[in-house]
Amino acid sequence: MDFQVVIDSLTQIFTDIVTFIPRLINGLIILLVGYLIARLVRWTLANSLRRLKFDPLVERTGITGSLRGLGVRMPLSQIIAETIFALLLISFLITATRLMGLEAVAQLLEELLTFLPNVIAALIVFLLGGIAAKFMGDLVTTIASGAGISYSARLGRIIQYLISVFVVVFALGVLGIDTGILVTTLTLVIAAFALALGLALGLGARNIVQHILAGYYMRQRLLPDQPIAFETIQGTLSSVGSVNSVIATAEGSVVIPNARLLESIVGMPRVS
Repeated sequence: MDFQVVIDSLTQIFTDIVTFIPRLINGLIILLVGYLIARLVRWTLANSLRRLKFDPLVERTGITGSLRGLGVRMPLSQIIAETIFALLLISFLITATRLMGLEAVAQLLEELLTFLPNVIAALIVFLLGGIAAKFMGDLVTTIASGAGISYSARLGRIIQYLISVFVVVFALGVLGIDTGILVTTLTLVIAAFALALGLALGLGARNIVQHILAGYYMRQRLLPDQPIAFETIQGTLSSVGSVNSVIATAEGSVVIPNARLLESIVGMPRVS
């Protein structure tokens, strides 16, 4: 057995360890200093934003409430401070691993640091898109409710979910993910839904749409409790629903389809 080979191997191992220890200590020192600097920057930034009353200003714009609606409970100032802290810490970690001689780890962290702006941009797109989707959903709900549509809340949610899907696809595109297949699939699904809706409106739901439109026009013309006559029915207008209207008579309430009632109102003198 050649003991010289064993001795040389052990000597090389010992030399590598002795050589690596100073690099390890230097890397740990840089990492510790970087951690303290990152914490100091985070604390300074958070306190500066707090003194500038950044969160109350953002609260007035409605962004904070929208973020809470999306499940984000952390104040926006803290989100910004934590993001800067993470970026600084990763930067110091890259320097520390390079000083230790861990070039592969340093390159991996550099790729992560290069990719992080895309992640942040995608998160911003997702949050702003979620806020916009919720705003549009609430707006549609309010408008539909004002028009007397009974399913206004469901309609608003459908609009919100539809916009949210497009926001997610766009955010994935910002991340650099190929969304061509998703866009094609969504286009086909929406086209199929639009075709089915068009056929439904053109065939089976044509009368329902007619009643809905008639109800909208009647709500613009008639007032609640206004005297009204329909064929042999005399009474007052109790309510105008999405499809039917209710006339209160001496014998009780009578439900009449909106389109028929609108035709009768158009064809007769205005009741005062």
